[in-house]
Amino acid sequence: MTHRRMAALAVLVVLVPVLAGAAAPAPECPRLREAFAAMPFKMVTIQTASKTLAVRVKAADTSDRLAGGFQCATPAEIQRHLILFDFGNEIVAQFHMRNVPAPLDIAFIRADGRIFSIFRMEPSPTQLYGPMGPFRYALEARAGFYESQGIRQGEARMGLPTAH
Repeated sequence: MTHRRMAALAVLVVLVPVLAGAAAPAPECPRLREAFAAMPFKMVTIQTASKTLAVRVKAADTSDRLAGGFQCATPAEIQRHLILFDFGNEIVAQFHMRNVPAPLDIAFIRADGRIFSIFRMEPSPTQLYGPMGPFRYALEARAGFYESQGIRQGEARMGLPTAH
């Protein structure tokens, strides 16, 4: 075996367990997947300067659902769904993306419905994301959703959710 082939084999021996471990689901995924599946659907409206958008969202409104969000979701689920986190009152908190397979956009919304912060979150084992200030709602969507709909922070308002 040539030196070059031995080096390539050594790299594979090191990387295969690392790659296999990265692809393995987190032990908490079954519980988080159950929380995602149990989220009821609600309708919200988002009012911009030029239009009103009616959006069907999954509602994260219990402690299990709030903890779950898009954790352990599939990329297809992220493309199909939006998740509205309702904390009941205004809080200061941060979100993580440890078990999320794709970037997300997130909008932070005050209790009066004003969307005051929107930004992109990238999958990361350590990064935390949160706005400057308290919020009652957070609306997670696939990356690019807000821009594609013309929704800008400080210029849009969310109508309160209704059962669907």
